Amino acid sequence: MDTMARRKEHSHQEIRLMALDAVEQLLTQEEYTSLSLRRIASQVGYAPSTLINLFGSYNYLLLSVSARVLGRLLEQMQLVCQQTFTSGEQQLLALGKAYAEFAHIQPQAFRLVFALHLGPEEPLPESQQQLIAELIGLLEQQLGDLLPNLSSSKLALASRSFWSSIHGLTGLALDDKLFSQVSWLQLLTFQVHLWWTAMQQEEGACS
Repeated sequence: MDTMARRKEHSHQEIRLMALDAVEQLLTQEEYTSLSLRRIASQVGYAPSTLINLFGSYNYLLLSVSARVLGRLLEQMQLVCQQTFTSGEQQLLALGKAYAEFAHIQPQAFRLVFALHLGPEEPLPESQQQLIAELIGLLEQQLGDLLPNLSSSKLALASRSFWSSIHGLTGLALDDKLFSQVSWLQLLTFQVHLWWTAMQQEEGACS
């Protein structure tokens, strides 16, 4: 079947989804840096120019994959927030575990979310900014409920501090750079304990 015939079989939206699925499938086997527009186009049976017309650029194609992955990560975090916990520390540990486990299940797709760099003429789309804001906002809301005496400015700092610490440990674990016989989960548990203890002290100073 030639390319012209395929163009008549699929809508633009279907081709977009095919391309996104193809990238995610490739990311189960290799790093995103080893991919190319030509390989992805070959996977879906369309010319590279077709994908450029649909996504705007190769980077925006990868960014669309990143958005799907980030959306699924956000959903996992939201599910944790719907659960009931006996302490703030347990809740934060559950959020950290959900984040790290998501990354370990699909490491290359997870890396793509945070490693992709857009060109100077490729502004970050508002939809992507919104996803990032929702992830940070979710953490900020949870911390606001757990630490009600913190000011809004300190909550903004706390949410980013917590996310940065969890993300850093997760990244080191994915790259096998923890240089420890202790598991990433044990380190995560200890890290959350230290962070939560410090934040309780900080909140006490604000009351």
